This record gives sequence, C-alpha cells and structure tokens, in this order.
Amino acid sequence: MKAIILLILGLLLLGGAGYGGWMLYNTYIVGEKAAEPPPPKDVPPPPVYYLRLNPIVVPMVGKEKVEQFVTVVATIEVDAAKQAHAQGNVPRLIDAFISTLYGALDDKSVMNGGVVNIPAVKQKLSAAAEKVLGPGVSQGVLVQVVTQRNL
Repeated sequence: MKAIILLILGLLLLGGAGYGGWMLYNTYIVGEKAAEPPPPKDVPPPPVYYLRLNPIVVPMVGKEKVEQFVTVVATIEVDAAKQAHAQGNVPRLIDAFISTLYGALDDKSVMNGGVVNIPAVKQKLSAAAEKVLGPGVSQGVLVQVVTQRNL
C-alpha cells in the first residue's frame, strides 16, 4: 500500500513539474515569438549638410553716393542626400543672394532705421535659396554674421 501511495505521489510531483515547465516554456519562449513587435520609435531626422558661403558684401546706395557697406555671411542647411546638387549650384546661389540683398537694401525692406533687420534678411535669403535649389532641398538659411560699415 505504501508503494502505491509513493508511486501516486511521485507521479503527481512529476506532473506538477511538467506542467510548470510547460507554462514557463509557453510564457517566455513561445510568448516572445508570438508577441507583436514593438512600434517603431520616432524616426530621427535625416542628416543635414551645412553649405557655408563666402561673405557677401553689398553697398547700400543713397541718393548721391554709397552710404554704407553691408556684409552678410550665410550658411545653407540642406539634406545630406542632396549635397551634390547644392554644391553644384553655389554660383547661382551667390548670384541670387546678391540680387536679393541689392533689392532689399534698395527698397529698405530689411532696414529698421539705419540698422539691418536680421530676421528679414534671413527670410529673403531663404526664399532665394528655395527658388534656386527647388522646393524641399534647402531646410533653412543660417545668417551667421551681418556687419555694417558707414562711410
């Protein structure tokens, strides 16, 4: 009789251990495979390339003579994938920037009294870069230095 009780007790212990192992296997091994992949995290922005231009010097012409010189150092922020396109258009960009600055200084749309309004210069140069490079290539124009020299 003792042998039968020990045999039943041993089978119960083996059955419990087998059931526990089966539950652990389904939870940690099979459960990871069946679980949905986590949603993608925020995609980082594409890498950017900064195209630095040489200083642009534009005279501000008054009624009879040159009143002051305005020097602007600008850097264009472009997608790294379109870097070659932007570098190929540097002469056109410089021409567009000079034309834009001449016009803006002539009609005084970038001047506050006798001082250059930097946000207005940035807006004008961004529009010129967008026109030359096309939509979506230029992410912005960084106006690094603006100096004025009165004569």
